[in-house]
Amino acid sequence: MNENQKVEDTLLQDATRYAREVGEQIVSFMKKPLRIQEKKNVSDLVTEVDLLSERILQERITSDYPEHWMMSEETDGSLRNAHEAFLLPQTGYGWIIDPIDGTTNFIHGFPHFAISIGIVKDEQLVCGVVYNPITNELYCARRGHGAYLNGRLIQVDSESQLEHALLATGFQADDWRPNSPVIEQIGRFTGKSRSVRIVGAASLDLCLVASGKLTGFWHEGLYPWDVAAGVLIIQEAGGRVTNREGSPFRLSDNSLVASNGSIHQTLLSFL
Repeated sequence: MNENQKVEDTLLQDATRYAREVGEQIVSFMKKPLRIQEKKNVSDLVTEVDLLSERILQERITSDYPEHWMMSEETDGSLRNAHEAFLLPQTGYGWIIDPIDGTTNFIHGFPHFAISIGIVKDEQLVCGVVYNPITNELYCARRGHGAYLNGRLIQVDSESQLEHALLATGFQADDWRPNSPVIEQIGRFTGKSRSVRIVGAASLDLCLVASGKLTGFWHEGLYPWDVAAGVLIIQEAGGRVTNREGSPFRLSDNSLVASNGSIHQTLLSFL
């Protein structure tokens, strides 16, 4: 194991530890009244638990890795240039975190939300952790070393026919409205795929593709903190991730299409 591999192995171990610590805090709030704020509309929400989780992650990372940069949803989410930041050269190690991906699910006690931590070096994804503290499912990956669920190696499924594929998508808060383009996209798959699910946490949806429970996933308007960890986990599980035009996915993209690889071109053609 060379020096870079040792460093990244330690980074993954620490990211896992941080995610589990934050998960314990999140679970402790599940039965307590929550203070809920609307950021933009009734579907775009933040709670004091999001902010607490973010603060814990920031404190741990800053203490252990003061030379690393960070991007986080609640701190940087108001920036219109969250994607554009990745059009510029990014040097060194950086942490891209979502303290609770799926806040609306969390508020309603729906057990599909996660802490997402992606780590990049010189613009390349090197580590990813996605942790659902309710189900105690921890997905992780390190570049070149496979993807795992609770220590077990995972792979994408081998389905090659769209008609047998279970797919998923999601809405950004601003897109939850009549005549949304996502509704029209779902309509294209009606009767052509096995079904389409909308469960509301992109980081976990990507991990479901990585572990073979879903065959494909697409989403418009995601941000780097939504996908950084999940993209690496899919890639290390043998899947494919592009933008809607079919080019390899970059964190500067705002469209994402992920699959087991076998149905990818078909998925792109329907979109």
